[in-house]
Amino acid sequence: MRRHTAYVFDLDGVVRDFAPGDANAAIEAALGLPAGHVAATAFRPDLLLPTITGRQTFDEWYAAICLALGPAVPEPARAARIDEHMEAWRAHRGTPVEETVERLRSLRADGHRTYVFTNGTDLVPQELELLGLARLFDGLLNSADFGVAKPDPAAYAAAHRVIESDLGRRVDRADVWFTDDRQDNVDAACEFGWEAVLFTRTTNVGQPA
Repeated sequence: MRRHTAYVFDLDGVVRDFAPGDANAAIEAALGLPAGHVAATAFRPDLLLPTITGRQTFDEWYAAICLALGPAVPEPARAARIDEHMEAWRAHRGTPVEETVERLRSLRADGHRTYVFTNGTDLVPQELELLGLARLFDGLLNSADFGVAKPDPAAYAAAHRVIESDLGRRVDRADVWFTDDRQDNVDAACEFGWEAVLFTRTTNVGQPA
């Protein structure tokens, strides 16, 4: 296995999973919304993109989601309770993916440097602490700090600069290994010059695509 200088992991869908404990279905049932409406609203580009590029906070995003849900709720009495029901969505910050956690522990036990690279919100540092994941990484590479998100090439350039700053030296792009559960993010990383692979639960860390 080739030894890389840095091992970089996407966060959502790779290190943490939002599916266990997902409250969306219960919220939609309580509010009379169609299935999938909460997620579709939360991830609308006009709501999400400002959040993951640092132009608005998680709290502002949450408030915007609740406001956007209102017109779709069929009864005024239910609409008045959007905030109450959405608290379960707000509180659920995912669960660790144990297979990935074990890989990270193994890498760190062998002395490797590990980083998490996410299209995230300003709340990610607290979320990593809450889930016990912060100790698994030497650094957080967060689009909310960069002002640009994956798969934009500028996001990879910003992440690479942070890695170099952390290590205190120049790092060849080919010496960075990366995994993500989105093919477009993997393709962009490869174009940038990182060695990148699409994440699955059986991904071999450090192996070429």
